[in-house]
Amino acid sequence: MNKKKIPIRVTRPTLEPLVAYAPLFRESITSGVLTLGPHVREFEKRAARYLGIKHCVAVSSCTSGLMLVMKGLGLTGEVILPSFTFAASGHPLLWNNLTPVFADIDPRTYTLDPESVEKRITRKTSAIYGTHVYGVPCDVKKLQALARAHKLKLIYDAAHAFGSSVGGIRVGNFGDAEVFSFTPIKPLTAAEGGLVATNNDALAHFVRLGRNYGDNGTNTMLFAGLSARMSEFHAAIGLRSLAKLKVNLKNRRAKAKYFMSKLKKIEPGLQFQSVPTGFASTYYILTICIDPALGYTRDQLHDYLLKADIQTRKYFYPPLHVQPPYKKFAPKKGVLPVTELVTNRVLALPMYSHISKADMDRIVAEFVAFKSTIKDNA
Repeated sequence: MNKKKIPIRVTRPTLEPLVAYAPLFRESITSGVLTLGPHVREFEKRAARYLGIKHCVAVSSCTSGLMLVMKGLGLTGEVILPSFTFAASGHPLLWNNLTPVFADIDPRTYTLDPESVEKRITRKTSAIYGTHVYGVPCDVKKLQALARAHKLKLIYDAAHAFGSSVGGIRVGNFGDAEVFSFTPIKPLTAAEGGLVATNNDALAHFVRLGRNYGDNGTNTMLFAGLSARMSEFHAAIGLRSLAKLKVNLKNRRAKAKYFMSKLKKIEPGLQFQSVPTGFASTYYILTICIDPALGYTRDQLHDYLLKADIQTRKYFYPPLHVQPPYKKFAPKKGVLPVTELVTNRVLALPMYSHISKADMDRIVAEFVAFKSTIKDNA
């Protein structure tokens, strides 16, 4: 009787044993301070030091951080962003009554295409809003030049990119603000939570007040803020994860390199997301892009691997502009040709800092088996 193989998940959190977190948890429980206490302050301090940024403000999620940043910058009218992104990138715009204007992406990096952005700038545009995709940073220099030339704000959804860099400068230093996510599967995790990174004193102050209802500390609400505080327990997990980030990123990058080299040998025609020279990616997600000219589709490979107990993900599919809340903002068909092509071809493979060589080899072996079935059925 064949023994059922253990499923391989598309991603898993890289955590330490409970004993590593216990002292920090105990401090919070003993003190009775469960939110916005010493662990949160220490996490903000260490994150700012790591990034080399003036202000880091911990919040309940990347989404709430983006909502507050857009409010704090006083954005109005239209904001240009990619459609090839997660829904959490778009939602803060709608919550702030802003109009999303979708631009196309670069066919190699999958990040916001500056030329497409420039074509969509109007008198109503108040900001450019990029996503560092799968850990690969945007073309920050060109987007910054555009923002300056047109006097626009520049924001980045950096959910995938804590630890990424451009020219040796860590993501977190670009634009007016960058906002990170620390959900369970991020390279740096706090189980949940987010972080706003900025050099803007006024914006940092606004976000600090805004995460606590807009309260100035005297029970006076200066504006309609959110309940977006980070708990001490989440900050404690974040502190431990930050301490291990250098090792975890090194492991993740090495595993991604090994995985890609094995896949290239069995399928030279596979396309991988490009990491430009001078850029460093977190490899939050490792994707392959499947051209149907190879003789099979992304969806066929996805379904085959799923039957083999290997989870993959069509990410981002469908793109934002065809999702129900955004359909009324969707451009005409053909306006986002690269987005429409990539979203139908990209497949995220299992990747995390502690994925084993055996699991990667198993995925490669199943890929070989898949190709054999395609050839047999041709």
